[in-house]
Amino acid sequence: MDNASKYIIDITDNKILHEIIRASAFDNALITITTDFGHILPIDKIKLDRIYYEDAQEVINNWRKCNKRDWIEFDWSQERSRQTKRIDVTIRCCDILCGLMLAKRSKKRLCVTLRYLEGNPNKHPLSGYILPIALIIAESFAYEYNIKQVCISRPAKGLISQYTAQGYELNSADKARQKRNNKPRAKLMSKILGI
Repeated sequence: MDNASKYIIDITDNKILHEIIRASAFDNALITITTDFGHILPIDKIKLDRIYYEDAQEVINNWRKCNKRDWIEFDWSQERSRQTKRIDVTIRCCDILCGLMLAKRSKKRLCVTLRYLEGNPNKHPLSGYILPIALIIAESFAYEYNIKQVCISRPAKGLISQYTAQGYELNSADKARQKRNNKPRAKLMSKILGI
């Protein structure tokens, strides 16, 4: 084997392919975040990465001490390890952990589904922007995987209007419930991307 052969990457290896897609999705997400929020946020200080055990511990030790969050028992590290085909992301700005998200792509690559999203309850440079940034990231992964649909699993009822403002729609059953002046159950919201 010659020296050049040592450096050939086998992109048929799914782990390597996913890492290439992850890097490209992060780059494209940062471009979109810059385009949409560059005039408001310190874009050059935003870093996207995977979720590590230390991040989950920071959430437990710092975020959950707040009275509004002390009832949450969700463990990011444990849930991350359970997910297959996971898209796990930390959103940092100025070296502060601002948000975490966990999404999943379907087996047949029909959709990317945002399963969990949590923002830092303390004041941070991205306060009020974690939701739209997370949606940009999920959509960037969908584009990279050539997936045309992004879904949100069980969105918080209080955030439905924010998701709708970002182009996400309730399913037909929930739309019918709204027409009858009932509140939507909102088990799933989705958006079709123009790929």
